[in-house]
Amino acid sequence: MTDRPSIKGSALSSVVDDVRTLRDAGQLSAEQLETALEPEDLALLDAKIQAALWYPIECYRRLTELLFEVQGRGDPRYLADRGACAAERLWEAGLYVQLQHGEEKAEAARRSGGAHSERAARLMTTRAGAIVNFTKWRYLTEGDRALIEVTEAAALPDVSVHAAAGFLEYVVSRLRKRDTEIDATRPSPDRVEFRFESA
Repeated sequence: MTDRPSIKGSALSSVVDDVRTLRDAGQLSAEQLETALEPEDLALLDAKIQAALWYPIECYRRLTELLFEVQGRGDPRYLADRGACAAERLWEAGLYVQLQHGEEKAEAARRSGGAHSERAARLMTTRAGAIVNFTKWRYLTEGDRALIEVTEAAALPDVSVHAAAGFLEYVVSRLRKRDTEIDATRPSPDRVEFRFESA
């Protein structure tokens, strides 16, 4: 693992693939790419991204910001939708077996009148936080609201915050079997909060 703020290849690969597809289809010119990206980002477009390796978070930021501008037309929902799609891919690929088991437990809790377990919430934050090599994630409740607090997050780009909100929306909605909206805010440069109804 590197000391440089980094993201797992499993989270970076779809971003690289989508930029590469736009480039190869002629929807992104060489000039656009060179203006928006750094040489290390451009190198990734011609490399095989390894799911288990770490890549600089700044590469992810610049590539995602380019997609956000070109495909998303500046709409934050585009980023949230990307995060939800990533969560769905990982879930369906069986990479979140513990959360799938948590989904079964949440269903049992609902049948008995309870909410999803604290264990499922901890798994959710552990898995969401495992794609970067920095930040600390913690699940809290405040009355009828739940809060996922992310600290040591100064290097976490805003595009990642929006994508994480979509990722969490998908996971929480699967656990609850009902649509759950996540409200993402950054109260300070080093702290991000994801809030939703706790029950």
